[in-house]
Amino acid sequence: MDPEHQRRNWSEVARHAKSAFAVLLSLAVLVGGGLFAYNKVSGAVTSAFAVEDYPGPGNADVSVEIPQGSTVDEIGSILKDNEVIASTDAFDKAKVEFPNIQQLQAGSYALKTHMRARDAIQAMLDAGVKGGKKFLIREGLRIGEQVSELSRQTDIPEEKYREALAKPDQYGLSPWANGNPEGFLFPDTYEMSGNDPNAALKQMTANFNRKAGEIQLESKAKQLNRSPRDVVIVASIIEAEVRRPEDRAKVARVLYNRLDSGMKLQLDTTVEYANNKPRGAGATTSDEERANPSPYNTYVVPGLPAGPIGAPGKQALEAAANPVPGNWKFFVAVNLDTGETLFADDFNGHQANVKKFQDWCQANPGKC
Repeated sequence: MDPEHQRRNWSEVARHAKSAFAVLLSLAVLVGGGLFAYNKVSGAVTSAFAVEDYPGPGNADVSVEIPQGSTVDEIGSILKDNEVIASTDAFDKAKVEFPNIQQLQAGSYALKTHMRARDAIQAMLDAGVKGGKKFLIREGLRIGEQVSELSRQTDIPEEKYREALAKPDQYGLSPWANGNPEGFLFPDTYEMSGNDPNAALKQMTANFNRKAGEIQLESKAKQLNRSPRDVVIVASIIEAEVRRPEDRAKVARVLYNRLDSGMKLQLDTTVEYANNKPRGAGATTSDEERANPSPYNTYVVPGLPAGPIGAPGKQALEAAANPVPGNWKFFVAVNLDTGETLFADDFNGHQANVKKFQDWCQANPGKC
């Protein structure tokens, strides 16, 4: 091969090598750039879908009240609302690590703000309700009776409860209460630790708010053209007046019918409350008691009493929010042993039922 031809071959090889190198370099840039872009996009997507959680271990001390009957999901929301955890998504992700998550109890827990979700769950499971005191508040109790029971069962002086009750913002009293806790501390069984009366009161108000939500009290009240507070007042009357479950919604209808007709309610239970008589002290009241000018005395004031006359339970609240259809305007219990109650559309029918009550009283001396 002549030298000139040999030079041309090497030149051709060099030219092809340069072209190949350029292609490889371009591919490298494209691939590298693609990987860079992929990493950037992937990171952004991962970041967008990452569960928000605090790094822990926590900041300020906080006492968290878990109301009676709270579900696991509700507990997660309560922790989020108290800034213990960053999100309910973090709680949902963490709870799968705890097969015993259902063991979380109602009560007061000493936690910290800005905890990791799994750390918060672990702390609650570890603590339980240490030194917890169980207490039962029955339906229908007046606020003074509730305070006495709370004091007796939790070993906290009544005066401490009365002081706490005077500061409704500290225990979450419903705005429907207008600052008066009568009727808005929900009767139920609870557990608490420590000696802070607000630990009990917070659970009771939170339970009331939850039960009101469960029965859609606000929307039901709107359908009845009443305020939610009015419905709670009606429920407190039902709790005081009615013993048989099947009569509750009928009594609710009687009360609404009388209110709509402009009739006074004329309820002896409101007279008892106005005169601070013990509940059930007698089936009737005196002329003097019925003349008491108290805004709670429905023999004197038109419409509903000024507020609830006791703490209604869930069934009474449900009845007040869901009265059955009917034209009744009167009711009377004709058997105080069984609670049998008769209803009437007019005064004559009511008088006939009252006669049955009077006959029962004569046949059962000392019970009326």
